[in-house]
Amino acid sequence: MVKKPLNADYYIQHLYIYLNDADQFALFSGLTFAQFLDAMKMPKNLLLLKHPYEDASFNMHTYMEFVSQDEFAQLRKALLNKKSEFCWIDFKSERQLNSLTPQEQAELLYIGHKKETVRPPFYAALQNEFVYLSSEEEQTTKIYFRHLERLNELVGNYFTQAIRKEANGQNFWRRKSKDLIPELPYEILSSLKNDYREGALISLADPEKTKNTIELHIRSVEEISFLDEFWSDIQDYTKQEVDRKIIFDRKLKQWK
Repeated sequence: MVKKPLNADYYIQHLYIYLNDADQFALFSGLTFAQFLDAMKMPKNLLLLKHPYEDASFNMHTYMEFVSQDEFAQLRKALLNKKSEFCWIDFKSERQLNSLTPQEQAELLYIGHKKETVRPPFYAALQNEFVYLSSEEEQTTKIYFRHLERLNELVGNYFTQAIRKEANGQNFWRRKSKDLIPELPYEILSSLKNDYREGALISLADPEKTKNTIELHIRSVEEISFLDEFWSDIQDYTKQEVDRKIIFDRKLKQWK
């Protein structure tokens, strides 16, 4: 008996990831700045390379604007209403920002303009962890990671929070989701690295449809040249055969 292919309505969340570990970046579709903010332990300050935010502070040395951690909530709220490119690099302190050379400042301007780098974008002066580059309407996000294992932190928290939000909203198991659903194990997240290198679509199945399990379906989707067109083809991607499933077993209370 031939299985009926699944469609996009079977899922409540999708995330596309393509990893270039040689250059230490990943491409995403389905990731917003708000989700990144919720999922990651954030740095102290963001130097804004391209942005629509009107209340940023101004640095006289670089002639660039920045925001500090206590402004992130305000920044998040402002970005929800403005569909614009949003690019930043983090830094530890304004004193370090003031030590950037003219060459380094020129490189940062280039990164914000082209969303490309002329060399690995991890600066001793800034001690930055990330370079974050998103397109208009956040259809595509490119993130450089100083430490690539932080990709596991992002993906794990992204889906854990999506699952717990769904559980809190629908009470599909009538218990507190935080007590019921543990975080995705590091070993499972690490095992996905080869999938990312090929291009992977990770989809969270609707728990109301899978009943006694929570399922993440992984499909191989080769690197896509135009990620802004990705969502118009999502029905086709979800009809492809699932390459791998990550399942939370309700009875065993564990991921496998």
